[in-house]
Amino acid sequence: ETALPLAAQAALALDKARLSQQQRHFFDTMRHSLLPASVPEMPGLEIGHLYESPERLDIGGDVYDLMTLPDGGLAAVIGDVTGHGVGVAADMAMVKFLFRSLAREHSKPGDFLAHANEVVVGEIAPGKFVTMAYLIIDLGRSVVACAAAGHPSPRLVSPDGTVSTLPAGGLALGVEGGQVYDDVEEHFPPGAVVVLYTDGVLEARRAGETYGEERLDALLARSTSLPAGELAQAILADC
Repeated sequence: ETALPLAAQAALALDKARLSQQQRHFFDTMRHSLLPASVPEMPGLEIGHLYESPERLDIGGDVYDLMTLPDGGLAAVIGDVTGHGVGVAADMAMVKFLFRSLAREHSKPGDFLAHANEVVVGEIAPGKFVTMAYLIIDLGRSVVACAAAGHPSPRLVSPDGTVSTLPAGGLALGVEGGQVYDDVEEHFPPGAVVVLYTDGVLEARRAGETYGEERLDALLARSTSLPAGELAQAILADC
């Protein structure tokens, strides 16, 4: 009689553990399916990327992708969909599909965002939105062009360690149709670095204090010699 309720409790605990493991596996599979399976290889350009979610049993809204364009440039997009969980995965998939379908048709980042916004307005649930930064690196002209929709400004680090922002701004996608997004174009010399990130970096907290832009810029200024992949790891470790 004593063993029966103990056995029932043990069985319930095992069921919960098995369900938790299955749920974790499901979320990990969903995350990886929405992130780049590989990155383009481009002569003269080194690419590093890193995704680290604080959600242990959930799906956050961060998504990114990279693609080589027909003219030889590199297109990169990073976005943050409002919400968490399984529901947000559909919106993340929409963002990835938009990038893959529209990037080849619209050569200007601002034009890309304007068309993407019209799709998101019609598809996303009321009260939800997507922040996004989109850039194109043209090594032939040594320029980087960028446009953004409510997303943290990408950082441009010169070979001497000077850090500046690509001050592209505009309304987040999905809020209102008919938006215009301006292009920002900057010189991208050999040895320069451009960094895309989400607000999870800036809002990382310790003892109630956020990481913030100043710490990010200070790290980038002293890390110009790092390979791209190691720089991504250094940003994560610092924040």
